[in-house]
Amino acid sequence: MKKFTCREIMNGDGGCDMEFAGAEMMDVASQCGQHVAQTTNEAHRPMREMMTNPNHTKEDQTKWFAWFQGEWDKKADL
Repeated sequence: MKKFTCREIMNGDGGCDMEFAGAEMMDVASQCGQHVAQTTNEAHRPMREMMTNPNHTKEDQTKWFAWFQGEWDKKADL
């Protein structure tokens, strides 16, 4: 199991200190995605816009998931 803050998942580009934990990377990413989708504040706008941008390509999504996989792999298990 690993734990990430919203800010870590957003790569320091906004976010907050809410924590998400899970045994699988996709579980944690999904938890944070739901959290971000429910926000309306400026701190979460970069990720919210990325998630809802109609011009967001599969390549953009793949690039983000590859980055987060690298962060996941570096993070120590709890």
